[in-house]
Amino acid sequence: MSAVKYDTCPTCGQEQAPHSGCTISHITIAGKEHERIRVGDALDFDPDMDEGHICHYCLAGKGQFHHAGCNAESCFVCGGQCAYCACE
Repeated sequence: MSAVKYDTCPTCGQEQAPHSGCTISHITIAGKEHERIRVGDALDFDPDMDEGHICHYCLAGKGQFHHAGCNAESCFVCGGQCAYCACE
């Protein structure tokens, strides 16, 4: 039986395995540092996520940061989806 291979986060370099969120907590845009929104927070794509659940795209757990490029990460500047907004 072969081991499961997970994608690697282009930002933190970790495998996007279940409950292993991105380790980068802040991102600088136009010279201003912004704290990223955590999985399950009020401004997140899924604010009502239950404890123990994971993001269905990047596998980060509640309270962790989404991995870069995750479709469910909310932009900390405009509130839209990070993967599709023009803020970065």
